[in-house]
Formats: sequence, structure tokens, C-alpha cells
Amino acid sequence: MVYFYPSKHTSDAKAIAGIIAAQEARINDMFVFLDEVLEGKQYLVGNILSACDFFLFMLAHWADEFAKPPLMFKNLGPYLRRLAKIQSIQDVCAIEGTNLDAYK
Repeated sequence: MVYFYPSKHTSDAKAIAGIIAAQEARINDMFVFLDEVLEGKQYLVGNILSACDFFLFMLAHWADEFAKPPLMFKNLGPYLRRLAKIQSIQDVCAIEGTNLDAYK
């Protein structure tokens, strides 16, 4: 949330760009870790779909505009594309007005 609301973490408008960049780098590090964790797995907790997968999909989708979006990762990208095919995710995204074209 710091990435999306940097002005809540500083009163210096000049610091906002630095906060955003730092948070994107920090989140990217987490995506690198998750990409490694997903090696050889269909889902985050092995081959069983869990609430963790739905939550990660949401968080990853919020990062679509990063310099290196989650879909560009070797394991994370295909994983997210698989999740985007799940009807309940499609239904929620339709309700929210979330475009899933990038996941096709």
C-alpha cells in the first residue's frame, strides 16, 4: 500500500517518486522470490489451489504497470495466466471492471 499511497508516508512532495521507486524494487524482490518458489509447482502451495493463490493473483495484478510486471517472470507469469482462467477469478474481475486481456 506504500507504493499506491506514498503521500501518506511523507510530507515532502519531492520524496514521493523515491518512495514509489523503492517500493517497486522491494515488491519486485518479492516477485523474484515467488518466481523461485513456483518452480515446478502448479500453485503456490504445491498442486493444491488455496486462498493464497487468489490473494497473490490480486496483489500481482496490482503490479501490472511495474517496469517488470509479474507476467514477465518465468514461473510467476504462467502461474498467473493459469489462475486467470479460473471462473471465479474471471467473475470477480468482471464485477470489479478488471481487464484480464494481458493474461490470455
